[in-house]
Amino acid sequence: MRRLRRAAAGSTAAGDRQGRRRARGRGLTVELTGPQSATTQGGQPSIEFITDPGRIRDANVRQFLELWQAAHVDGRAPGKSFLDPLRLRFLLGSLSLLEVEHDPLRFRYRLVGTDIVQRLGHELTGKFMEQHPDAALRPFLIKGATMVHHAAMPIYGHAKARTLGQDWLLEVVAVPLLGPDGEVAFIGSGQSFPPGKFELSGRA
Repeated sequence: MRRLRRAAAGSTAAGDRQGRRRARGRGLTVELTGPQSATTQGGQPSIEFITDPGRIRDANVRQFLELWQAAHVDGRAPGKSFLDPLRLRFLLGSLSLLEVEHDPLRFRYRLVGTDIVQRLGHELTGKFMEQHPDAALRPFLIKGATMVHHAAMPIYGHAKARTLGQDWLLEVVAVPLLGPDGEVAFIGSGQSFPPGKFELSGRA
């Protein structure tokens, strides 16, 4: 078994600045929200680069990022084998795996957790991200995947959701998974859901 070591995360501010520079260098300019911000104006989802797991409220989503950081070997991010169901059984129903395709850049769902499928009411495995059934959420999903691919850094998405008469925080972390050539070949994500059926706050 290979010895795994935790990659040094560095400061959140430095990591986020580095991610912005790298993304911009690849033709993508990303504006990040402040670290204390939960949602954008009107309750819409917010997406930002993240290096500090301590900023994540949900314990399972936080552990997902911590394990990805610990799986680095000699500073190199793990491959798609990181999404091992035994390693990530605490978040199994809320995991997804995207495969990166090029010319044009697209993202295809290769694995979608049962909790995600049940809440969407659609099976996404084998479909492209632009086929996601939620038209309002789709642009944010594509933006987040593009950020991960271009910057080779994890992103943190969060939004307020309304259910059971109160507000909840929906959180998701997406991480780059490398191919043999060292490029981002897959994107893995883990997320938390409020209980029951919910709607994002601020939606019409």
